[in-house]
Amino acid sequence: MKKVLINCNDCFSAYNFRIGLIKELEKSYEVYVVAGFDKYLPLLHQENVKVIPINSSFTGLGIRENLRQLREYRRIFKMIEPDLILNYTIKPHLFGTLMAPKKTKVINFVTGVGSVFEKRNLLFKIICFLYRFTSRKVDHYIFLNKDDYYLFAELEILRQPHTILLGEGIDPEKFYPYVDFKKPLSFIYIGRLLEEKGVREYLEAARIIKRRFPEVNFLIAGDFYQKKSSLNRNEIFRYEKEGIVKYLGHRFDVNVLLRDVHVVVLPSYREGMPFSLMEGLASKKFLIASAVPGCRDVVIDGYNGFLVRPKSSYDLILKIEKYIKSENKEELHNNAYASSSKFDQKKIIPEIVGLIGEII
Repeated sequence: MKKVLINCNDCFSAYNFRIGLIKELEKSYEVYVVAGFDKYLPLLHQENVKVIPINSSFTGLGIRENLRQLREYRRIFKMIEPDLILNYTIKPHLFGTLMAPKKTKVINFVTGVGSVFEKRNLLFKIICFLYRFTSRKVDHYIFLNKDDYYLFAELEILRQPHTILLGEGIDPEKFYPYVDFKKPLSFIYIGRLLEEKGVREYLEAARIIKRRFPEVNFLIAGDFYQKKSSLNRNEIFRYEKEGIVKYLGHRFDVNVLLRDVHVVVLPSYREGMPFSLMEGLASKKFLIASAVPGCRDVVIDGYNGFLVRPKSSYDLILKIEKYIKSENKEELHNNAYASSSKFDQKKIIPEIVGLIGEII
């Protein structure tokens, strides 16, 4: 049986976003997951997934840390001898491709390009150089939106065949397509508590809206990160103490959270194909998100959601208020649920598995 190695940043993403693909691949291949160690490791073990955790930072820039990570990849690849490596996110793209054995096929899955591609600084130039250098070893690229594909082509990274998918897919059976209009309106942000996710714009918009509509609720679910752009706990707790938002912490039960809200908000600066929006649609929730790559691939402005100008709390306030005052909420939510079917993993995972079968 041929071996497929899935290389992720962390066990969280492997479990939450890729478990369906992993289980489907296990029907035909011996599958291994290499991922940064975190509290989701036991959940992967419960699914009988063969996990090799790495105790390294996937965001750190230290030379010693990166050299240690490269050595770790070389050790793991030599031990497993995979026939194909499927890399997710920037560091696994670069390091996983660089250390891949000569006979091993490589697919780089571009789930988003991150804030580093927006800043165009020295780090951006180094990463582009490494992408071009390692790209000769890549057999195929998978993108989740056309904007990221155009960016890779513009930067002369892309020289291989490519596929553009409508996200990685979600399991709609895990979600409850229900909206209770008798309850006070509730808005929720679900995701990492990072500046580039637009969390500060969300907090500022919540402050203004609460003055005008005190009965409206604003929720935040997500975790803090050891990253310069991460919000600190005191910042969130200050807004919570003022009664502006309710912080729910890092939650495993997103499907339960979505059942009790009305709108999913994502004022991000750039995305690949955001799970929170796709899961919102499957839960029959209206969306309010930035008009940026990834988000605008999910939100049809005025139909299943509203698009807002990125980095603009003012425009976010206008769109939240527009939803609050709308008289056709039931129609909008029906539209949202109707547009969720194209993100069903039953349609998307077979495409990925078929592509792997052709390449391997």
